[in-house]
Amino acid sequence: MNKKILSIIFSLFLVGVFSISCSNSDKTGSSTIDDSKGIEQFNGNTYVSKDSFDLSGSVGQDYKTAYLWISIKDSKIYMYPSKDNNTEPSYQGYMDVTGSGTDYTFDSGDNTVSGTLKFTDTSVTVNFTKNTVMPSIVGKNIVCNKK
Repeated sequence: MNKKILSIIFSLFLVGVFSISCSNSDKTGSSTIDDSKGIEQFNGNTYVSKDSFDLSGSVGQDYKTAYLWISIKDSKIYMYPSKDNNTEPSYQGYMDVTGSGTDYTFDSGDNTVSGTLKFTDTSVTVNFTKNTVMPSIVGKNIVCNKK
């Protein structure tokens, strides 16, 4: 009788372990971007360009080697250059964003800056279609990695 009870308990234990193991299979591994959601799914993320670029002609000589920083807060995008890729700058203003999933557009609202954003789980690629402050980066794909 004890062997039957122990056998039943052991069988139930194995069934329980396999149930938990299988139910967690879709929750482990890399995260995915939800195509039905907007920019709010990236709230709290900060990104910095992996490569530097020269903004000395438009921003000043201190920015000969500049990095683009991007922060997503309250479903808005904040962008600003920095002299390095370790020190997050103080952002000055935000831009409204429209889109969903991985593809978005942004606009400053004053006809000075606009462009597109393409997200992955670990980065965002920025392409300025207009930038009167920094015209040298218009049309370039700037890859910014999650910080």
